Amino acid sequence: MDDLDFIKDNELRKTLEDSIEYIFALLEQSKDARQKEMYREETYRVIILYVVSVIEAVLLYFYKARGEKIEYIEYKFVQTLPLEYEHREKIGLPIVIAVQEKLDKKEHQIGLYDLVTFFKTKKLIQEKTADDILELNDVRNTFHLSKPRAKNCDLKRVEAALNLLVHTIKRAPKSLKKSE
Repeated sequence: MDDLDFIKDNELRKTLEDSIEYIFALLEQSKDARQKEMYREETYRVIILYVVSVIEAVLLYFYKARGEKIEYIEYKFVQTLPLEYEHREKIGLPIVIAVQEKLDKKEHQIGLYDLVTFFKTKKLIQEKTADDILELNDVRNTFHLSKPRAKNCDLKRVEAALNLLVHTIKRAPKSLKKSE
């Protein structure tokens, strides 16, 4: 798949190519009229799961290639003040002081939301694309069986997800360029 040639990590590129191939095999299989509607909907959920995972992998690849860091704030040495100190709007709740330290997120702590926010802040991803990715991630999260499946998962949503995947892959190489 020439569209992924910008990914220099051969193992990752092969994994993504195989996953995209699997996505399209699932899509073709779901078109079989003999399949029950429930089977189709669950297949669509698997497709969405893979699409979001591919997008996330591409974004993570570029995040790492850019060499920048996503930070978070950690509070250290938290101390509770005596009870006579009160906030006028939050009476009865303890007041604390702490040292606020910015730390780099480790790769395993970085999720899709972090990546989308990072690229949106750097103006390397359009606001609409960012919103579409996060909306699709909400659908992916319905794959957790304990979460409600309020979001419909049909062929129309899968086609939109595939369009988003193609859009992300085609525009992704621009993300390697660091802004001056």
